[in-house]
Amino acid sequence: MSSGWNTIESDAVMEKLQVKNVQFEELYSFDQETLSSIAPLYGVIFLFKYGQSSHGSELKDGVYDFDNQDSIFFAKQTIQNACATQAVLNVLLNRNDIDLGPELTNFKEFVGSFDPDLKGETISNSDLIRSIHNSFSSPNSFIDESQQDQPQDDDDDGLYHFVGYVRSSNGHLLELDGLQPAPIDHGLCETDDEFISKLPTVLSKRISHFKDGELRFSLLGIVQDRRKTLKEIGDEEGLEREILKRQLWKRENELRKQDFAGLVYNVLTSISKGKSDDEWNEILNKARTKGVSRILAKQLRR
Repeated sequence: MSSGWNTIESDAVMEKLQVKNVQFEELYSFDQETLSSIAPLYGVIFLFKYGQSSHGSELKDGVYDFDNQDSIFFAKQTIQNACATQAVLNVLLNRNDIDLGPELTNFKEFVGSFDPDLKGETISNSDLIRSIHNSFSSPNSFIDESQQDQPQDDDDDGLYHFVGYVRSSNGHLLELDGLQPAPIDHGLCETDDEFISKLPTVLSKRISHFKDGELRFSLLGIVQDRRKTLKEIGDEEGLEREILKRQLWKRENELRKQDFAGLVYNVLTSISKGKSDDEWNEILNKARTKGVSRILAKQLRR
């Protein structure tokens, strides 16, 4: 699976929303053994490249649940840029064993009787959720805001969609896709262990509907804070790794919020000054090689 979700951003958003003892864990496989290793697993977020060949209005698996909207939190997606945050909320607000904190608890109570469309609109218009979401967006000096909402081609690498999977309070495995008219019910699922055992089959079927060769998708588990889990089982080495990982997250997230466009421009101008096209291409090729090597080394250290 390709990496399409920024875990640093997701965990920082949860901290600002005051959700307690919850973190996100990027998954590189979704077999039962892998999912069990990160239990308790509250739900997952599936990220994939959006296109008519991989998504559409036609229901491919499961059945729509129009009858339990009072007990299931489901919000329709109303704006594209908030789909990640909305998918996360669709999962979190369906779990009764998560401490949502005061803000999300009040929000859940406020929208409880709303229909999915109005819930989606309320999320989009929430100053709290919008400000937290935007506070972790990287600044970009080259964004033309007038172009952001224009339709993109199916081959556009920037057009991705987020779907949540969760075990509902009434004991069913649900797919929560904000582009669909209702939650999609994938059958009875009465325990978290059953959720872990049935989810791989549901995801495999979902992936089978992608066009041939499509591998651009990622899976993110919403789990209990790993520090808490590791403390409970007495894994001191694992706890130390988790603490170090969060220190790196904090540093990387601070860097993400800086705009280095001016610095990069001046550095490139200085390097390229007086260089021929052949010399400049040689510099670029060396940089690409070093970049790929660093990425591979980082993956091997995980």
